Amino acid sequence: MAGSAMLPVLIAFGVVSWLAICFFVSTAILEYRVTPAERLYLELATRRPVPSDADIERLCDLTEPRRDRWVRTDLVPA
Repeated sequence: MAGSAMLPVLIAFGVVSWLAICFFVSTAILEYRVTPAERLYLELATRRPVPSDADIERLCDLTEPRRDRWVRTDLVPA
């Protein structure tokens, strides 16, 4: 009787263990497949400082649509 009460716990432990093994194996495979150049790029990317608010505003200004004189200011119905 006590053995059958432990069966769901054992199944859950087995499933969690299997998922953990799969996670660690896939992580190890992905880590192995990263080339040295990619690893260097990722290391440099993590060392870069976060852009300031002024940098972000400047980038937004660069990406806003230009208001040329031939662009109509009124909305065109769809």
